[in-house]
Amino acid sequence: MKKIKLLLLFLFLSTAIVFAQQKKYVSYAVKKGETIKSIAKIYRISKKDLLRLNPGVSRKPAPNTVIIVPNIHIAKKHAEVKKVDDRLYTVKPKETLFGISKKFGITIEELKDVNPKLKDGVKIGMKLNIPKPSITQLKDSVNFVLHSVVLDDTLYNLSKRYEVEEESLLLLNPALIDGLRLGMLLKIKPVEELEDEIDLFVEELDVTKEINIALMLPYQLNKLTDSLIIGGFERRNSLLNYTTDFHLGATMAIDSLRQKGLTINVAYFDTENSNFKLQYLVNTTNFNDFDIVVGPLFFDKAHWVAKHIRVPVIAPLFSKKQATLSATNLVKTSPDVEVYENKLLEHLEEAYEGEHILVVNDEKPTNQSKLWRIVNKLKAFDSIQNIEVIKTKNGFIDSELFKEKLDTLGRNWVIIISNEKVTTSAAVNNLKTFVEDVDIRLFALNKGKNFDHINNSFLGKLNFVFPTSEFLNFEDEKVQRFYQKYNEKNHTVPTKYAIRGFDVTYDTLVRIATASNLEDGLRAGQSSRISSFFYYDKKLLGSFENKKIFLVQYTKDLERLILE
Repeated sequence: MKKIKLLLLFLFLSTAIVFAQQKKYVSYAVKKGETIKSIAKIYRISKKDLLRLNPGVSRKPAPNTVIIVPNIHIAKKHAEVKKVDDRLYTVKPKETLFGISKKFGITIEELKDVNPKLKDGVKIGMKLNIPKPSITQLKDSVNFVLHSVVLDDTLYNLSKRYEVEEESLLLLNPALIDGLRLGMLLKIKPVEELEDEIDLFVEELDVTKEINIALMLPYQLNKLTDSLIIGGFERRNSLLNYTTDFHLGATMAIDSLRQKGLTINVAYFDTENSNFKLQYLVNTTNFNDFDIVVGPLFFDKAHWVAKHIRVPVIAPLFSKKQATLSATNLVKTSPDVEVYENKLLEHLEEAYEGEHILVVNDEKPTNQSKLWRIVNKLKAFDSIQNIEVIKTKNGFIDSELFKEKLDTLGRNWVIIISNEKVTTSAAVNNLKTFVEDVDIRLFALNKGKNFDHINNSFLGKLNFVFPTSEFLNFEDEKVQRFYQKYNEKNHTVPTKYAIRGFDVTYDTLVRIATASNLEDGLRAGQSSRISSFFYYDKKLLGSFENKKIFLVQYTKDLERLILE
């Protein structure tokens, strides 16, 4: 009898295991120290999709919280089937992983998964296994994210999940006029718009290439008179200072790549920061002889040059005007203001757990539209309802107003929507009164000059969070080496303009040297340099635009953490 019971128990457990392995999703108990982001990596799913599977679960769930995750046994089974379908391909001269992946409609990661030998790089004559394209890379729909309809799918929940309009889904999928059907394969949106599927840029320099670069900067050599040379330049906050530093960073990038075997020819053009001189240079120089033009330094002038030549023009610095100015051969290396705004709003929506929200704004008419746009977006989130606005009067905020608006017993989020120094100082100084007794967290659309005189230790007490496209980690060996080499060469530490000159020039040249042309290189994924990240997207008939933004948080220990 005992043996029969044991046999029945064995059969029951075996059946349960088989049944569990057939389920698409299974339960998982969160371990101490785990976050939604770390769990998502384990199960090879995006953080957004994991949160959608588990509505109401915070990004840092408590230990033993039970959540739903993909069944890893199903994933392994699919991987085994996929391996059987691999095809062999022989690598040809000058081919790169990026080019091969595009040829077969697969990602670089898919290629590496079935070819472990690629960890040492791709070589001529190498035999590669080519897997069948995944659902997001089918040959006839290579430019679209695809979705296979399952039970309980509706147009409404698909539009919310993928953040697209229902009308857009209907336009892309005319068959939807007859309704959703199980197993139907839908086009959702262009694949490059899906942030969670960003590939990392892989440097594979083709040292046989010869790259010609034009560097257009306002050197102002026309002002180098004898009297100025004797008296010296006033470098503080001068255009000459910015130009010199950017030039030093750019030439250091060029020298670094020359040491790696690249042949790079450079021509320097002095724009004198003059529209007349730009016109003269464009009229008298055949820029078709160059692969790229880096500069002019200021965006509006870089845009003008792009409109008058055919060669790709790299705009190295940010401008508030750049959202309204575009050209098909213009490369915006700094993200637009809207990208910053969307990044912060996305974080607020994901992290919100019932906090009381106060939005601080100044009196400038130009900031009113921004204020109500952001407030309306916050109110559109299903979970966020309690929002109040505080405005300055003559540049100041009455502390009694803060006392009245803050939830002294609950948690508060204060969002500063202003780049005014007075408004920022007024808001932060008022928060000093309450920070010891009230739970407050501070947010801003960026950390600009309006925060220059705010003590970082106090920002740490407020767990200050802001989006940025540049982050300098002095603990990174790559950063330390750069500082050391720059100091050895120039006998000073690099300024932010020197670092920018290096990052923009190095990244652009590497993308040309890795792909067949700059456009393919710009599409080849996300890269990380000394202080900047680059991930480019291009709209129809528009410019290539850097879309990479991440969030930085100050802690009470004065650490700066990258949240995402």
